[in-house]
Amino acid sequence: MTLGDISVFTLAALGIGAYLLNFMWLAVMIRRSVSGLRSKLYIIAIPALILCTVVMLCITEVSRCVIGGREPSVFEQTAEQLNAAGCLIFLIVMTLIWGLLWIKQETTIMSSLTPQSLEDGLNSLPDGITFADPNGVPLLVNSTMQRVCREGLGRPMLNTLTFEDCLQKGMVAEGCRAEIRGKGYYLHLRDGSIWDIRKRLVITKGHKLWELLAYDITERFSKSRELEERSAHLKEVNLNIRNYTRELNAIIREEEVLAAKIRIHDDVGRALLALKSYLIRGGDREALIELWQFTAGLLRGENEPDDSADPIGALMEAAKAVGVELTLTGRIPPDLHKLTVIAIHECLTNTVKHADGTRLDVEITDKDGCVTEIFRNDGKPPRGEISEKGGLKSLRTAVEKERGEMELSADPQFTLTIRVNRKEQ
Repeated sequence: MTLGDISVFTLAALGIGAYLLNFMWLAVMIRRSVSGLRSKLYIIAIPALILCTVVMLCITEVSRCVIGGREPSVFEQTAEQLNAAGCLIFLIVMTLIWGLLWIKQETTIMSSLTPQSLEDGLNSLPDGITFADPNGVPLLVNSTMQRVCREGLGRPMLNTLTFEDCLQKGMVAEGCRAEIRGKGYYLHLRDGSIWDIRKRLVITKGHKLWELLAYDITERFSKSRELEERSAHLKEVNLNIRNYTRELNAIIREEEVLAAKIRIHDDVGRALLALKSYLIRGGDREALIELWQFTAGLLRGENEPDDSADPIGALMEAAKAVGVELTLTGRIPPDLHKLTVIAIHECLTNTVKHADGTRLDVEITDKDGCVTEIFRNDGKPPRGEISEKGGLKSLRTAVEKERGEMELSADPQFTLTIRVNRKEQ
């Protein structure tokens, strides 16, 4: 069956197939040129394209004669004699050959480095890349750099020198911001992203090119800001610690000075009590003179308070020197030793100075972690309400520092009670 014997519909189908096949072969040839392949594709593609074009023209001319009903020309008479099945087989074979060449071309592009694959790779990068000649004319700009340029400046990358000049002068799109950082620039876009723009000179095969790179540093910039804030906070904390250390050293020095003053005060107090007792009751005059000589040397700075001696033993000797019998019942807890010494010293002073007593009893009990210390003297009870000042006020401060309680009573005799619950500490 020839082309002149088949129906118009069949002729139209064959014509459309031949027409599309011509475009398919053209696409193969164009793709080869764009991708930079060096295969000998033209040896097959050009003859195939010519044959497909001839078949398409034959089918077209026959269709015009059949539809128009006019007398055929010599070319049309020859075309009518072509076998329709042969034309169909030819188109199918050409389609299969085209398919094989297309697949082979795709495989070659995917497995080799070509200008097209290089451009595709650069466009897939998350960073912006631009290569330009010394005049700033772009030779290659990937899609990321184009996007950054459009969003930041409101126009595409047309010249790298103009782009850099806009960044230097801050001529960017509304809502964006550019800042100079060293030899580069930071470009802040409206979407919150931050791009680090860098430029360097590249020399390849004797040609000078400018390479412009754009890095997305949004996360790094955020962490850098966070680190700067933390560093500032740590600097402030460090400054506070240094101030606290200086204050603590000052407090320690003050406490040491205060402790020395207290020791001197205690020694002077014992000397005064001994003098009062000697004047009232008499006693060992030589011991009193020796005590006052030591006290005078202490005030002149010639002597140092004796810290090596047992404070309780010293209080016992002081009590004996002033004619007071000091009795101690119970065991002093080690953690309350200093507080107990202060309390005995204050009660001994009050016994001699205010009550004219000759006996001071100290009773200490420790029951289930609750320590109770009771101080009593046999002197004259105070008249009226006891006023806490001087030594008693300092003693209460020391008791409260240990989270304890202090009570005073004058009926029937002067009694001072201290309670410290060590379970609550």
